Amino acid sequence: MPPANRFQALSEFLQRVQRKVVPPESQARTGSFREREVYGLVERPMYAYGMLRAADVARFFGHERVTVCEFGVATGRGLRNMIALAEQIEPLTGIRFDIVGFDTGEGLPKLQGYKDHPELWVEGDFAMTNRDELIASLRGKARIEFGDISDTIGPFTQALGSVSPLGFISVDVDIYSGTVAALRCLEREPACYLPAVGVYLDDCMGYFANDWCGELAAVHEFNAAHELRKIGIDRSFNARPKPAPWHAQMYVLHVLDHAARQQPIRRESMS
Repeated sequence: MPPANRFQALSEFLQRVQRKVVPPESQARTGSFREREVYGLVERPMYAYGMLRAADVARFFGHERVTVCEFGVATGRGLRNMIALAEQIEPLTGIRFDIVGFDTGEGLPKLQGYKDHPELWVEGDFAMTNRDELIASLRGKARIEFGDISDTIGPFTQALGSVSPLGFISVDVDIYSGTVAALRCLEREPACYLPAVGVYLDDCMGYFANDWCGELAAVHEFNAAHELRKIGIDRSFNARPKPAPWHAQMYVLHVLDHAARQQPIRRESMS
């Protein structure tokens, strides 16, 4: 065997040994951000996935910025995590993030019936106990819209535009009425959104979760009311190396009236 072939054979043998001795997941722990994200080795992997996917889609469609939202900030760990993730994703993709949180500042509002899961929640749950400290910790890299979402969502949605289209939202408001209000952010003109917008539903799992209450009821009603805006499950996890519970909480808003989904893109044919 020629020396070059022997060297290649030895290299391939050593790689096989490494894969057996050091599993891919362990190798990924010291790998790139994308490698760690695939294996869920980042804090709040659902946020990492949603934000990275939003940035990649935004770049594909020629944008330079993208907006991401967290509905239900509480003490702010999730919003601060969004900032940290943005600082890692921006250098990889060249996409800048506009990060917006929504919270009453006083916990859950008054529940309005069985759809709000009164068997689970009470008014005042998840109150923001560190408002001033939280705002300071954001360092101007995210903002919070304070007040009932039904009041704050309108001005926010009206301000959306094509310069920084909405690309990912996390809905962690626990109750049906708050989710209905949050999903109103998905009703603007198509250019205000990426053609597909990631949606994380925090409270769609568990023994009491069902299609007639809570976040899932709000999603079903949204779909029924919008012919060309549909929220469906994210079907892209089959290629992931290992399943994770949060995969079942990831959804996608399909903006079917978006210009990108009305006619074929211009490129060379695939072969």
